[in-house]
Amino acid sequence: MTDSPILVTGAAGMVGRRLVDLLRQDGRAVIACDRVVPPDPADFETVIAELGDVDRLHAVAAEGVDGIIHCGGISGPMVAPDDPARIARVNIGGTVNLLEIARLLRLRRFVYCSSVSAYGDTPPGRDPVGADAPLAATDIYGASKAAGDLMVRAYARQHGLDAVALRIGFVYGPRRRTSSFLARALHDALDGRPTVLEVDGEQAMQMVHVEDVAAALIAAYDAPELGSRAFNVTGGTRVPLRELAWLVRERVPGAQIVFGTLPDGENYQQARFDIDATLRGLRWTPRFGLAEGIAQYADWLAEHPY
Repeated sequence: MTDSPILVTGAAGMVGRRLVDLLRQDGRAVIACDRVVPPDPADFETVIAELGDVDRLHAVAAEGVDGIIHCGGISGPMVAPDDPARIARVNIGGTVNLLEIARLLRLRRFVYCSSVSAYGDTPPGRDPVGADAPLAATDIYGASKAAGDLMVRAYARQHGLDAVALRIGFVYGPRRRTSSFLARALHDALDGRPTVLEVDGEQAMQMVHVEDVAAALIAAYDAPELGSRAFNVTGGTRVPLRELAWLVRERVPGAQIVFGTLPDGENYQQARFDIDATLRGLRWTPRFGLAEGIAQYADWLAEHPY
C-alpha cells in the first residue's frame, strides 16, 4: 500500500460513491472522478472528466496515482437501450482509454467493474458458472462489458498490466437511481401503492448489496496475488422474483406485489454463479444476506428518495 491516491471512476454512481466512502473511511487517498458531481451532498471533491476525453484522463492520472478502480460507464441494460453506439463508445472506448493510461504510467493495479451480463444466457442446469465460462453476451450492454473484460485480460497478458475484472451480479442498495424490481417494490410498499407486474415472477436473480460490491473491489485492489484475471461477485444466492417479493412483505407488512402470467423472456436465464474462487482468491465474503440487505435498503429508502 502506498500514499499515492487510487483513481476511482464513476464516483458519482451507486457503486463508485460507496467505494470512495469506504476508501476514505480507511484513511486512503482517492481521486474521485466522474462526468458529473454526485446528485446528493458528498464530503469529497469530484474531478470532472468524460471517459472519452483521453487527454483529460491522462492529465488527471499524471498527477500521480497508484492504480485505477474503474466503476464508470453505462451501468446497465436499462440505460440508453436505443443508443447502442453510445454504450459501446463509453463502455469499451472508455475502458481502453483507462487501460492505456495504466499501461503507460505503469500503475500498480487496474480493477474493472464487469458484469454477469457478459455471460449472456447460462441456462439453469449448467451451474455453477465459474469465471472460466465463455462470455456470450446477448445484448449490447453485456457485449460492451464482455469486451472490456477481454481487454483487461489482453492488456495483462500482452503488456504485463496487473489487471482484473469483477463480474458483478444485480446490485441493490442505497443510491440506486436506475430502475430495478427491488427498488420499485420497496418504494411502492413504503408509499402504500401496489406493485403490479405483467411477468410471472419466476425470473431468478442473483443479487448483491452495494456494500459488498465495494468491499470486493477493495479486496481485488489489495490482494497480494490475484491468481486469476476474473472473479464472479454475487451475494451467493439465486432466488426468483417471487421470493424477493416475500422478503419485501416481511420487511414492509402490507406490501402488495402482484405478478402476472407472462414469462419474463427479456431477461437472462442464468444458472448459479460460482463465487468460491472469489472467496478464496480475494479473501472476500459477502456480508449481507438478502433478508438483512433488503431490510437495510428499506430503512434507507424510508429516509431518502433513492
